[in-house]
Amino acid sequence: MEANIFVVALAVLAFGMLAGRLQSSPLTMPIVFTTAGIVLGPGVLGIIHFDVHNETISALAEAALVVVLFTDASRMDLRKVLKEHTLALRLLGFGLPLAVLVGTGAGLLLLPTLSIAAVALLAATLAPTDAALGQAFVGNQTVPQRIRQTLNVESGLNDGLAVPFITVLLDVARHETGSALGYVGLFVSLVGIGIAVGVAVGWLGGRILEWSASRDWATDTTQRLATISLAAVAFAGSELLGGNGFVAAFSAGLVVGTSARSLLPRTTGFAEAEGQLLTLVTFLLFGTIMVIDVLGDASWRVIVYALISLFVVRPIAVAISLLGTGLSPASVGFLGWAGPRGLASIVYAVLIAETAGVPGADLVFIVAAWTILLSIYLHGLSSAPLSARYGAYTRRSRDQSSPEHQDSAGLPLRLPARGDTSR
Repeated sequence: MEANIFVVALAVLAFGMLAGRLQSSPLTMPIVFTTAGIVLGPGVLGIIHFDVHNETISALAEAALVVVLFTDASRMDLRKVLKEHTLALRLLGFGLPLAVLVGTGAGLLLLPTLSIAAVALLAATLAPTDAALGQAFVGNQTVPQRIRQTLNVESGLNDGLAVPFITVLLDVARHETGSALGYVGLFVSLVGIGIAVGVAVGWLGGRILEWSASRDWATDTTQRLATISLAAVAFAGSELLGGNGFVAAFSAGLVVGTSARSLLPRTTGFAEAEGQLLTLVTFLLFGTIMVIDVLGDASWRVIVYALISLFVVRPIAVAISLLGTGLSPASVGFLGWAGPRGLASIVYAVLIAETAGVPGADLVFIVAAWTILLSIYLHGLSSAPLSARYGAYTRRSRDQSSPEHQDSAGLPLRLPARGDTSR
């Protein structure tokens, strides 16, 4: 274990020293750390030894997701989202469920050994997007601001909105409740408790922290730690009461971002430092897992489904959800491609593999991991040139009053994956 920690720490140190140089290269943080995990893992150098059933990986991945769910949600002002981000609301309200449905249909055709519940679980795992994997999609200033903010808001909220799908489908796959009414009760219990705890923690905690800050009772550092601790309080409190901790962390962040906006510098500051460290290590360990548990188990069905998930499922869901918006085909195509699968999908896949009694869990994990791996490289390498080309295309457009160029409320971006600090 000490050797693993030593090597991981060296990898983080090396990236910290070279991040500035990497800004001008096509290499994103997930590409660098996933590749490092593959190379350092047992399949190549054999220096790091982790597998998907390792408790360290499970705990680290869950901690990273709790932080991301909370900090991403806290960047969103729900009032502005509901008022001005209609495109993102379409992608969240229609596009996300459609992606699950289309992905389930594709899985039933390509993965006949999996049950309907397992295939739906796979589709739900791959539905959330992670804009940080292709930062140019939201960071390139030539891309219309409304399009960038649409992707930003979608990425900030869809990982949390996918949690109820994952929660219920896990239990459906295990046949635990036995009836439709039982599944409804399970959904209401887990999600309802999670939302209630998250709202209470976010509202009360936000008020207390703002009150403390107004009286200079804490330093900037301790205020930042106290703010992020709300995510842990919400997660643990919900789990203790029988709810879903991820839903609670997400709800708490959304309430803090809407009702205690003055705390935003604390949450973004944590996300850009400690939260980024958790993400770096998660991608490195994901690369290690790929070597042990995934790379040797690829069949043509697995690879084809992974490619369909990236090139067909999301683009179809996006295109249907954006019907009637007036966006150009180029914009719809750009939004359809700009949906990398990242941290949330990794954590959900690990959670499935760790959950006992899910038939076909190993295959679900393998397919999800291949999809994520391909996304890391395909989206990471294509984001900069594609964003530049699309941005140039929209600038040449004669109609600057088109839907792409309408104003929308600017909300902070998550820290870029390559060290760029542009907003």
